[in-house]
Amino acid sequence: MLSIHPNARTTPAVRAEIASSAEPTGILARRFGVSTETVRKWRQRGPDACQDRSARPHTLPWKASEEERAIVCALRRATGFPLDDLTFVVTHFLPHLNRDAVYRILKAEGLNRLPPSDQARQPHGRFKAYELGFVHLDVKQLPKLRDKDGVTRKRYLSVAIDRCSQWVHLAVKDDETTASAVAFLEEALAALPFPVTHVLTDRGSCFTADAFEHACQRHGVTHRKTRPYTPRTNGMVERFNGRVQREVLGITIYSHRNLETVLAGFNVAYNARRQRVLKGRSPDAVLREHLAAKPELANPLARPPDPEALWASPFGDAAGEFDGFRLGAP
Repeated sequence: MLSIHPNARTTPAVRAEIASSAEPTGILARRFGVSTETVRKWRQRGPDACQDRSARPHTLPWKASEEERAIVCALRRATGFPLDDLTFVVTHFLPHLNRDAVYRILKAEGLNRLPPSDQARQPHGRFKAYELGFVHLDVKQLPKLRDKDGVTRKRYLSVAIDRCSQWVHLAVKDDETTASAVAFLEEALAALPFPVTHVLTDRGSCFTADAFEHACQRHGVTHRKTRPYTPRTNGMVERFNGRVQREVLGITIYSHRNLETVLAGFNVAYNARRQRVLKGRSPDAVLREHLAAKPELANPLARPPDPEALWASPFGDAAGEFDGFRLGAP
């Protein structure tokens, strides 16, 4: 089957027509949508040489012997070095083999991708155990929906989850500014049924601003930030955001008011749901156990959400039908 370069502007038939034509070069270039250099090239080659030529070089600047190829492969298997490190070692005693040459040898021998190492993998790290009060914070973008004025815009979900009990508090904000972050921090401190001692955030601009740092200091909260490009450090809240994406944002919802109602119900349901990571207990149950063992950890000013608030709302009923959306698959 005839093979034509995918970027070729002409076919062999067009090239033969160009090579056989006596029209001026400029006219042919405009007719076939090519440059004048292309027209001159095919005229120079003639109508009998209109096929693509191979781009493979006629001679290679190097030629590795079987012994040299065996050395490169043996080093790769023995050390597991990546390509750059392996090239650095090889060029000390085989200076004519550059990086491309080493790669071609490895690819020819099927060693360009190393198999999984036989060495035992380092076990995954675990979060340091903390008592109630070590809270992870994050902000998640919500889809664009209609607000009360009928304008379609985007809002943001602020999430606070306790490391020990995995008790969650959610709030929807209009933006992800520092002011919203400070407001959510104060709301979380009032809503969580235990005093907050530590807050862990990523390095988003709303969390690294001086105003947020001052708010943490004012409430006696130690603010810790993740290292750059390490979202796994804040993985507890990142996984929760993924659960919100799967279980809440997959519902057909038409307005921000309805989404806030669903998120409020999801917040209450999640805290009452048994979790495998908590050995079959719910965050509410774990929280009660810790507060029963250490009553001094209770936050007397906490205002937990009312479990009946979702169903008592003016646009929801116990049957699960809501104004403008329906619980279930979209």
